[in-house]
Formats: sequence, structure tokens, C-alpha cells
Amino acid sequence: MEENFEPISFDGEFQKEHIGFTRKRALILVAVLIAVVAALTAAAVFLLPKPTGLPKFSEVMTSNHDAYRHPVYGSVDWVEIVNPTDEDIDLSGYGFTNDIKHHAFRYTFPDGTTLGPGAYIVLYCTGGTDESDADPFCTGFNLSASGETLFLVTPAKVEADELVVPATEADTAYARTESGDFAVTDFPTPWEANRFE
Repeated sequence: MEENFEPISFDGEFQKEHIGFTRKRALILVAVLIAVVAALTAAAVFLLPKPTGLPKFSEVMTSNHDAYRHPVYGSVDWVEIVNPTDEDIDLSGYGFTNDIKHHAFRYTFPDGTTLGPGAYIVLYCTGGTDESDADPFCTGFNLSASGETLFLVTPAKVEADELVVPATEADTAYARTESGDFAVTDFPTPWEANRFE
């Protein structure tokens, strides 16, 4: 008596398993490549030297009551920027913001704004008034006395400077010291060298 046996084929199942295994390997390789590229990019950003010849934050007042009065805005908060270099800096198109994630150029310096060597320029931080456009150096937005982070950005969106401003009391300023650090001072000096005593 002869028995007829049909040969069992594993080709289809093998191909499915092989394809699944290949896809998994491809996904793993892609994930590894992405991780490597991200790590190299982060390392490059960290290791690359920051651009030189850029303006810097010099002094900030976020709770001005009686320390300084603007002829139009009154007791307005302000940010002072200094040129720490020996050459003129063209600030045309530079941005200033306290919200770099959404608005890198919340305020933009007017064309033709030049800051000489060692010179200062002051931005008046106020908004929501009829006189907001009266001064080209009015930012159109306020600062917070409870503290925030400020950014100065080049026209090419390169960060020129970043300053974490702590909560400050009324009529005190947060100013750059001779060593380059920042400290609170009771002697705000917009447009002038910083004082601490």
C-alpha cells in the first residue's frame, strides 16, 4: 500500500521571517545612525568656538521705579548692551528677545545702528502704549521682575549673548562686573560703565 505524502514547503514562512528580520535590522541601523549623527552634532556645537567680536549684555533693570526716567516712557525697565571690542559693531538686524523658542527677533535693531568700541546702547522694555513707536530703541514688550532669560541674536540667528536674570528688587540692576560675571547693584548706570559701590 502506497501512501501519498505531499511535501511540506517552508519557503513562504521562511521568507516572511527573513523579511521581518531584515526590516528589524534596518530599523535598528537607522536608529543607531540617527543617534550617532545627533551625538556628533552636539559635540560639534559644544566644541566649536563661539564667534568673537559680538556685542554683550552689560546691565539689566527689570523693576525700575525711581532709578531712571525716560522722557516719553517714564519709569521704564531697560537693557544695556556694550561693545567689548576695539572695533565698531553694526547692530543692524540684530535681534533681542526673552522668548527665543518662538520669537528670536521679538525686537530688531534698526538699520544703521552702530555701536562704537566700548560704547553702550540701551533698549527700553515697554509695550502696549500709544508711544511704543516713539523711540526706535523701544522693544515693544516688557520684562519680568521675577526673572527670565534674555537673548541677543545676530542677523544670521547666531546667539551673540545669553543672560539669565534673577528676580530683582525695585531700583536694583543686574550688571556685568569687571571679571565678566554678573551681580546685583544698587547703582544702576544706563549708558555708562557699571557701578557696584
